This record gives sequence, C-alpha cells and structure tokens, in this order.
Amino acid sequence: MKFKWNPWTREQWSVPEKEWNDPALPLVTLGVLNYNRCTELRQTLDVLTRAVQYPNYEIIVVDNGSTDGSLEMIRSEYPQVRIHEVGENAGVSARNFMTPMARGKYLFHFDDDTCPGTPAMVLRIIQHMEKYPDIDALSTAYYRPLTGLMETEGWEIYSLNKMEELGFEGIFVVEGGVCFRLDSLKKVDGYDPSFLVYSEGMELGLQFFGKGMQIFLCPWFLTLHFVSTTRQSGLRAYANSRHLIWMIAKHWPLIPAAPLLTLLLLRRILSMIMHTRTWQRNTRGLIDGFQGIKPFGDYKPKLTWSQTVKLGRFYLFLFRWA
Repeated sequence: MKFKWNPWTREQWSVPEKEWNDPALPLVTLGVLNYNRCTELRQTLDVLTRAVQYPNYEIIVVDNGSTDGSLEMIRSEYPQVRIHEVGENAGVSARNFMTPMARGKYLFHFDDDTCPGTPAMVLRIIQHMEKYPDIDALSTAYYRPLTGLMETEGWEIYSLNKMEELGFEGIFVVEGGVCFRLDSLKKVDGYDPSFLVYSEGMELGLQFFGKGMQIFLCPWFLTLHFVSTTRQSGLRAYANSRHLIWMIAKHWPLIPAAPLLTLLLLRRILSMIMHTRTWQRNTRGLIDGFQGIKPFGDYKPKLTWSQTVKLGRFYLFLFRWA
C-alpha cells in the first residue's frame, strides 16, 4: 500500500458550516496536559477555542503543578475550560485524570505545545471513527512547523496491518496527537506512572494490543508540535534505556523477553559507540532499568505467544529508538 500524504486539501483543511455544525455529531473531549508552559498553552487554547470546526466539544486541562501562572491564565482568559490540578509533576501519567473527567464519546490527548493541524481535523477524525467502529484509538501525523520535521515519517513501515481506508494498524500512540474511543480507553490501565516521560505511548499501545483492541495511524490527519524549549533534552537517552527494559519485562513472557532484552542491550551499546556523549545517560538508564525490573516482570497478564508472533515488524520499530 503506497501512501500519499496531503492534509492540505480543501476537505482536510476546512469545511462549510452546514457540514461541521451538525447537532447529531457526538460530544468529544479535547484534553490538554500542561506543565509550566503558559505561553505555549495559551497558543494551544487559542486554537482549540477559536479554530476547531466542530459543534459539540469540551476542553479539559490537566495541570502538573505549574508555578508559572498557567492556572491563573486559564481562569482569566478561558473560563469555559475545565481544569484538574494534580498539584505536583506526575509526568505523562497525569493524562489518566482526563479519562474519568471526560464526558465525550471520544477523548483527544494534546500537549501544551500541540494542536490540531487544520480546523477540520477533529471533525474528520470523528467521522472516520464513527464510520469504522473497530478503531479503538487513532493517531495522527506529528509535524514540527518551525523546523519542517515530520516526527512520524515512515512509521507505516512498521505497521502490523495496512488497510486502504482505515489506516496503518500498529502500536502507534502519538502522545500529543491521538484520539481514543473513551469506552476503549477505560478498558486498559492507562499510562503507567513509572514511565514519567518517553516510551509511555508505546507501552499504552501494548496494553491495547494485549486486550485485542486496535490502534491505527492515519497520516492524513495532522497534529502540529511546536516543541517547547523549556524541557531538558538530555533525559531521552536515559529514559528510553530504562523504560524499554521495563516495557519488555512487563508485557512479554520470559522466554521471548530474554532475547529482546539482549538485543536492546546490544543496540544501546552500539548507540553509545556511535554517540559517545550519551554513554553516561544510556549506561545509567540500563543500570536503573535492570535494577528496577522485578515489579514489571511480575505484571500479569503477559502477551500470548500468538500475539508476540503477530507483532512482527514492530520489533524493528522497537529497536529504532536508540
């Protein structure tokens, strides 16, 4: 299946009001996770409150204990937005608070520095998921407009199944650009709080897969990622080394987990040789990962043998994160 990406067509960009203002469309929830990004959050909320062509939606902001005036800004400028204050930085697992709060049939997850790529995106995704009820979650293309980088470029190569109309089935949860069928999301545990940041979407995708639910990457829908500079970039090598160890131990039975962990260790060693500045962070992540592996090894249920075989090309995707 050859895919031609073009989200800038008239149908994907904007639609007449008589189409998008249909009262029969279901209520949807647009959830935003924020932590000390007041400026970026204002930009995201501007888009969500003013530029979304959809008749029936609510907005929730889950705040991870911000101290930069984010909460005051929301209450002053966007009084229609519902807020949940976590009170501390719980990382990505704070998104789990959106699930019981959401009143919509569908729940979108955005970050404080992401937003729909076109006014019609929410509408088109809901129309797509209403047409195909077997889709439990839908991930979009993820694009950095300030640098021109398509973060999800080529991901379809690692899909488990390719369907002309539905998209690319796989373990693809684009954390800041994904729509869940709320009833499906309630069937899994949600984001694991041990995964403070990085690899959390992949782990959540495995929860869906383990329960026989389907996630599709649909690159013709677009999320914009403005990539705030207020985060420490050096955490990625450490976190991915640690979290991939935990993820494999959590979901795979012991026999297939052992060679996967060995391959991961070899891949990280190769990464440290190729990128010598990351060796300390990678090494620390590997050590902490193996030291903390026991609770994840004890997790039940594991993937079945047939599921481990079905994952197929996902294993290549797993080890591309170096």
